[in-house]
Amino acid sequence: MSEKAFLVDTTKCSGCRSCQVACKQWNNLPAEKTEFFAGPELTNPKELSAITWNHVKFFDVDRSNPDRPIWTIMHKKCYHCEVANCLRVCPEKAIYKKDGWTVIDQEKCIGCGACVMNPREIPACAFACPTGALTYDYRLSIVKKAEKRLEEIKKDFPNASIYGRDQFEGLKVITILRDRPEKYGLELKPEPIDLVKAESIRETYKMLAFFSMGIPALKRMAYRMSKSAVEKDRRA
Repeated sequence: MSEKAFLVDTTKCSGCRSCQVACKQWNNLPAEKTEFFAGPELTNPKELSAITWNHVKFFDVDRSNPDRPIWTIMHKKCYHCEVANCLRVCPEKAIYKKDGWTVIDQEKCIGCGACVMNPREIPACAFACPTGALTYDYRLSIVKKAEKRLEEIKKDFPNASIYGRDQFEGLKVITILRDRPEKYGLELKPEPIDLVKAESIRETYKMLAFFSMGIPALKRMAYRMSKSAVEKDRRA
């Protein structure tokens, strides 16, 4: 198997955000307009977005001492799932697979957020990482490195785990977590999306988008209305 993958090791991440900055510079992405601070603890911006493809997020692990809380840090990016929910729900078919990677056609994207609601990549982020917390290699090699590293850290982090080997039939971002996945807001066994619901939203969107005159803002509104209508109908 010649496919590549990333390895994220949360036991080595210092939260320097070199990966976040390198990705912005390499891909010429604009800065986010955020608050101080936008997310929990020291997280900024709050989450991944259409203009932030690499993200450093802080998670509180232990708050038994409120004056000195213990947190862990994780690099986040698109997981490039083998079975990608975002690809399935995109109403404009702006998301597709290329050489196994999940790619977004920015010219087709209307910014509706469907892909973000359902959990392109240049490894400048991995190159910029000063601690070795983010690396890039063949996926089989990445998995072996992750398993070996897990054995090394189990003494210090008994609840440590590997995320991405099996979720969504395999991710291209394998993450070594200091603790259980739920501590990072990750589902151990993520449920597949409701394809019937996704298709209903897409069909409703097609009808409403006809009146949008191709204007992205109106297309986004059409998508939100479609999603709301389908969800309301299913609750009735």
